[in-house]
Amino acid sequence: MAKLNIKKIAALGCAAAMLGSLTACGENTTWGAVIDGEKVPAGVFIYYLETAHYEAQTRVNEEANSAAADLSPEGAAAQSGETVTVPLFSSQIDGIAAKEWIYNEATEYMQEYIAVENKFDEYGLTLSDEDKETAQVYLDQMWEYAGEYYTDMGISQESYKSIFLNSSKKQKLFEAIYGEGGEKAVSDDEIKAYLDENYALINYIEAELRDGEGNLLKSDGKAERMEMLNGYMERFKNGEDFDMLNAEYTAYYNELKAAAEAAAAEAAAQTDAAQTETAEVETSPAEAPLVADGDEISDSDGAESEAPAETEAPAEESVSETSAETEAVTEAVTTTVSETETTAETAPVPETAPTSDAALNSNKTAIEKSDGKTPCPEVAEKVFSGMNKGDVAVVETANGEYYYLVAKLDILADEEYYLSAKSSLLSEMKSEEFDALIAEWTAAQTVSKNTEAYNRYDPQKIFQQG
Repeated sequence: MAKLNIKKIAALGCAAAMLGSLTACGENTTWGAVIDGEKVPAGVFIYYLETAHYEAQTRVNEEANSAAADLSPEGAAAQSGETVTVPLFSSQIDGIAAKEWIYNEATEYMQEYIAVENKFDEYGLTLSDEDKETAQVYLDQMWEYAGEYYTDMGISQESYKSIFLNSSKKQKLFEAIYGEGGEKAVSDDEIKAYLDENYALINYIEAELRDGEGNLLKSDGKAERMEMLNGYMERFKNGEDFDMLNAEYTAYYNELKAAAEAAAAEAAAQTDAAQTETAEVETSPAEAPLVADGDEISDSDGAESEAPAETEAPAEESVSETSAETEAVTEAVTTTVSETETTAETAPVPETAPTSDAALNSNKTAIEKSDGKTPCPEVAEKVFSGMNKGDVAVVETANGEYYYLVAKLDILADEEYYLSAKSSLLSEMKSEEFDALIAEWTAAQTVSKNTEAYNRYDPQKIFQQG
């Protein structure tokens, strides 16, 4: 299902007032062009003009901001936020004026629209009831949200629906040509070979090279963490489940952090207790108030005095109660530390790891060679250039903050995964070829533009930019 483009909707809103007046007259502008004898409705033409305008503005913004970023490091930093909007109609795209480029793009969109419609019929294809229902549901949602904008622009529900269904027809046409039984069908073996070449299935353990307090480990600590991961590597090679090993490591690291938090809580409790005890002693009624007497501090009556015996009891009781509370807090925190404390030298025993599949958090994932960043560049590079299926290795990130224990699995072994990915893989393999085929169809078309419509729906007037 097509996605709603909020930025494009906003652009439509800005254009609505202008187009509202433009669409009020002129029967000769109810169509944009005649292509291979088929009239393209004005609503379809306007929609493609708006699409081309959005693409044009994006192009000039990206080019201008990229050029500014190349000028200096300061320029690059300045472009880290939102890009600057460049005046479109005083710009050029691919060496031609922006307005002409928009007209050309909109015309090509209309040509493709007609080519798909005609070839869809030529191949004897039909849309299912489900396809039509999906289109209607989407249209209803769109019109509830932005119908007024489109209507004011001169794009009717019927025109919008025909554009949406044209996309569905294009996909079915692609499948009829390259799918099973098609004239240019791609076999399962070819698709699987593409999958195997461009993707990899991995599972990994991400080991943060920090202690429980979040401090980066020094060489000894890193060596201990490496030893732990090497141990996991051997256990995996000996048949242990990778997800169970990951769960075990996660439990170990969580215990490190819990121990550090408990120790911090104990230290904070002891500090609070000491401050409380000091405060109680300083304000005890057992001591008489002192006053300044020249350079000396003396009792208020000028003589030493001792607190009456009966005033000592409350002070002792207060300190006693505070000490009792402090001991209780300390005991509780100490118990927590005792229960959770572990060290980098001692890996958790397998019994502490989850034993239920539901409790496991698997990092098994398919990664793409062209992406090169998942789960991090160092792992991607290692997987695609230095590992065979079945290999397992430890990889350190360039910033020295993580070790990854990575296992490269057989991506072709999971038939269910292949079937779920088959359609998108076929599209990746043949989309450029299909676009070239459509270009051949459009090149052979006869196109007659409606000059009145092109003049009436001038994008510079519609979108009101300099």
